[in-house]
Amino acid sequence: MSEPLRLFEPTSVEAAVGVLAALGDDAKVVAGATALTLLYRQRLIAPGALVSIGRIPGLDGIEVADGELHLGALVTHRAVELSPVVRSAIPVVASTFGKVANVRVRNAATVGGVLAESDYASDPPALFLALDAVVDVQGPGGRRSIPVAEFFIAFYETALAHDELVTGVRVPIPPAGTGAVYHKFVTRSSEDRPCVGVAGLVRLDADGTVADLRVAVGAAAETPQRYRDAEALALGQRLDPDVIARIADAYADRVDTLDDMRGSAWYRTEMVRVWVRRAIESAAATAPAP
Repeated sequence: MSEPLRLFEPTSVEAAVGVLAALGDDAKVVAGATALTLLYRQRLIAPGALVSIGRIPGLDGIEVADGELHLGALVTHRAVELSPVVRSAIPVVASTFGKVANVRVRNAATVGGVLAESDYASDPPALFLALDAVVDVQGPGGRRSIPVAEFFIAFYETALAHDELVTGVRVPIPPAGTGAVYHKFVTRSSEDRPCVGVAGLVRLDADGTVADLRVAVGAAAETPQRYRDAEALALGQRLDPDVIARIADAYADRVDTLDDMRGSAWYRTEMVRVWVRRAIESAAATAPAP
């Protein structure tokens, strides 16, 4: 007979970290539980204990400080979507979280959860990568910050140690004049997870040439993908169709696409080419005139 599932409800980050350290790999952190519930019901995971962090104060804040948007780990997707602070600071963050699943899911799913889960078919991670976001975590040794570019390792695997907890994410606010979009391409229902998701940012200099261009592709490979050398093809150039096509082709050639129910690897490669181009065009179109 299996042991009953144990539940811990610490009321501080330090207490939660202590429980995780004591239990080791047998424990799973739970906040909104939207992903964990599915995995548990499908018997893809079998933790011996759950560490619920919902009662920990101070992890549900949204604020702007030192040129960054701060989102606490317990902030729900719906709160991000509707927050006047987020909409004012980085509108594309609000709109991207508003594209996740449906309102019911967004009312429960949390910022910390979508990061710690490292599910390839989530929407926010690609945008966080394009925005150079940093994940704040805390463990027995104290606090540390992990760039999103180094945070996602593989399917359901992150740079988090088993006794570390995500406490929030910091997103640098793009300079004035930056256009930013997130395009979500679905192959089934409107509430489905993406077959391909692409975040694009464009900022032009006064002479109309590209000062900054960023592209991150999600849901097409194990982890979100960004290629700075491909982005650099546009720097100092006018953003004409040929330049955009070269960047889109570079991403299509390099993303190691996967097969799943939403599309084959070949199909995803072609959709990466299409949606990278569209994301760059859309971001350029929304960028204020220099």
